[in-house]
Amino acid sequence: MSMKNIGPEVERTFGNGRFFATYFAAGAAGNILSAVMSPNPSVGASGAVFGLCGAYSVFLAKNGQFFGSSGKRGLNAVKSSMASNLLFGFMSPGIDNWGHIGGALGGALVAHLMGPQLHLMRVPSIDGGHTEIIVDKPLLRVPQKVNSPDKTQLMFQRMKRKMQYDRYYSDLRARPWER
Repeated sequence: MSMKNIGPEVERTFGNGRFFATYFAAGAAGNILSAVMSPNPSVGASGAVFGLCGAYSVFLAKNGQFFGSSGKRGLNAVKSSMASNLLFGFMSPGIDNWGHIGGALGGALVAHLMGPQLHLMRVPSIDGGHTEIIVDKPLLRVPQKVNSPDKTQLMFQRMKRKMQYDRYYSDLRARPWER
């Protein structure tokens, strides 16, 4: 399981804003659970990647009626990939599974709250009858300025400029391994 495998599918399905929110929240949840449950420091973004898997699992489970057997196969593939990675983590002492579990739970929670929730909606058709369309009605919506990649990039540029203007600089070296 890697970001290259699951990331593009989740971003395409969730959209830019929800993908960002899911990735960020899952990473934070993984780090928090790891900090609480493990004495060892956690490094890397594997908790966030597990979060994308958890989010995609929730999406497929909630919207399975629209995908039929291919949705069930996809859900089983994601679940088995997560299970095998957790099993491998339990067998390897250097892998922090608490970060993975926290990330998966965080991603699943975000997907439950603001992930795509598809519904059939009847609308009038041109010929006077009705037709059904699929609409996305999540419990919570991502603000439009976060959902637009151009606006998100502009927001980060403004934040960076403000931090530089207010002299918020890290005292950590950019490359701590170089002395």
